[in-house]
Amino acid sequence: MDLLSGARAFAAVARRQSFSAAARDEQTTQPVVSRRVAGLEAHLGGALLERNTRQVRLTALGAALLEHVHALLGAERSLIDAAASHRRGTVRLLVPAGLDPSLWAALRLRALAAGTDLHIEEEDRERRTVRFRIGDADAALLPVETARADWVVPLGLAQATDRLRPLTLAALRPTRAQAPEAASRIVVLAEDASGQLLSPLRESAAACGLAAHQVYESHNVVSALAGALAGDDWILCAREQASGWRLQWFEVPELALARAYRLEARTPDGLRLFDSVLRRDVAAALGAIRREQQ
Repeated sequence: MDLLSGARAFAAVARRQSFSAAARDEQTTQPVVSRRVAGLEAHLGGALLERNTRQVRLTALGAALLEHVHALLGAERSLIDAAASHRRGTVRLLVPAGLDPSLWAALRLRALAAGTDLHIEEEDRERRTVRFRIGDADAALLPVETARADWVVPLGLAQATDRLRPLTLAALRPTRAQAPEAASRIVVLAEDASGQLLSPLRESAAACGLAAHQVYESHNVVSALAGALAGDDWILCAREQASGWRLQWFEVPELALARAYRLEARTPDGLRLFDSVLRRDVAAALGAIRREQQ
């Protein structure tokens, strides 16, 4: 059987909860969609959909396999996109999420001027690594230890505050007059929530008298920003991020922390694209200090 056609038909029916609506989406007829779904069910060994005159519902098997069907169709799209990118001479680059998109746009324009269609996608740290390893990108900015980095991004703490004097971790210790839960917290976003950064931060915080709950991870940037804008929490971030978020950024002496990135590319041409000019644009987008290669 045509596994992909069956998967597309099943996904369309599951999305629309209707064979006729799915047929319209797929630009075919209802009998064709029914045959494709039936073929997929026969191939997988069980009913995927419950059919009656009023409604179409997923069976237990259908619900269990729907995510896998979406993954299969996503892989198909990635394969087609990769082939099209190769024909066009497109280079697909994965970059960290949560940075100023206008600076990535400037990098794309610089690459276009140099004759390369640079397609830039934002992804979190783990997804960048996985997608690059499975061949779903031509190049990626991946986190590495500082000694191997092409770019290093110093980190500090940011908050909406009128504070003028320097900030130290000791200044965030709970006071005797404060309830422990009222003390300011340090929020670590997803890009920095790795052992390489999180463990040293927690150790430094503990050494300065902060409670364990005062350092926490958040994958929700909006919630983290709400706390920082209210003057309650401090966000661990780069200076340029703080500026874009309208927060005041402080370099903290006890926090010698930095993001470290290395450009990984699948081909020598991919590496050659990032000459000294493009590397400066990458550094600007990251808010980084460029480390010259040895």
